Amino acid sequence: MTVKGIHHVSSITREILDNHEFYTDILGLRLVKKTVNQDDTSMYHLFYADYMGTPGADITFFEIVNAPQYQSGTNSISRTYFRVPTREALEFFKERFADEGVYHEGIIEQFGRTIMKFEDNERQRLALIVEQSDEHTTPNDHPEIPNEYAITSIGAVEVTVQYIKPMVQFLELLGGRVEGEFDDDATEAVVNVGNGSVYVIEQRNSQIEKEGYGSVHHFSLRVDDEDALLEMKQKVDQENWRNSGIVDRHYFKALYITTVGNITVEISTDGPGFDVDEPVESLGENLSLPPKFEEQRDFIETYLIPIR
Repeated sequence: MTVKGIHHVSSITREILDNHEFYTDILGLRLVKKTVNQDDTSMYHLFYADYMGTPGADITFFEIVNAPQYQSGTNSISRTYFRVPTREALEFFKERFADEGVYHEGIIEQFGRTIMKFEDNERQRLALIVEQSDEHTTPNDHPEIPNEYAITSIGAVEVTVQYIKPMVQFLELLGGRVEGEFDDDATEAVVNVGNGSVYVIEQRNSQIEKEGYGSVHHFSLRVDDEDALLEMKQKVDQENWRNSGIVDRHYFKALYITTVGNITVEISTDGPGFDVDEPVESLGENLSLPPKFEEQRDFIETYLIPIR
C-alpha cells in the first residue's frame, strides 16, 4: 500500500477576509468548506479547492487572530505548488499578479519543472507549476480567469530540513520514490508520492522556522479509505514514528505523524468528501459543522466574522 498523492496543505492566517479574497478572487479557487478548527472551535477552518472540492486540490487555512508572523528557517514546510496546465497559464498569472500587485519571482526552471514562485498578502510561500494532473478536477469558474489557465490541484510541497536523508527515508516508507540519483552528498531530492511530489531541501543551520501566520502547519497525503489508512498506521508504528492514531474529521479520516525536524505529515482518506453535509452546488456558502458540534452552533457563530 502506498500513498496516492497530495491530499491538502493546511496553513495559518490571521486576516481571514483578506485570505478569502486572495484565494478566491485572485487565484480563482472556490471556497468549498467553511467550517471551524475541530480542536479549537473559536477559529475558522476554510478549504479552497476546485469546483468539486476534489481530494488533492485543496489548500486550507486556520484563522489564528493573535498569531505572530512566522520566522523562516529550516525544519519547515516551505512552499506549496499549485498545478496549472501550460506555460501559457503561467504567463497569464504573471500578468495577473503584476496587475494585482502580487509579489512573484518570474518564471524559472527548478526541480526539472517550469515554475513561478509567489506570495500572498501574509508572505505565504507559494508557486505555480506547469504539470498535468492525472486526476480529474473541475476548475472553478471565475469571470477573469479562463478555464484553460485555471489552477487544477496541488502538485507538490517543498520541505526544508537540517538533514535530508531521514526525510527521504520517511517518504520512501510511505511509498515515495526518489526521482533520479540520490547519494550521501545530495542536498536536494524530488520524491514522487503517487501523482504528487515532495521537494526536499537540506539547509543545515540552527535557525529553526517559528510557526505563525504565513506558514504551513502541515501537509497531507492521500489514501483511498480507512483500510488503507490503517495499513499506513501499521507502517509508521513499526518504525516508531510518533502519531495521533486515526482521527475522524467528518469529511475524511486522518493520521497525523510527527516526522523529521518536528514536521507534521498527515495521511487522509479521500472520503466521505465535502458533499457529505451540503450539496456540491452550494459548497462553502454556509457554516458547516460536524454533528458533534451542531448543538454549539449558536455559540460558535458568535466568534466568527461573516464571510460572503
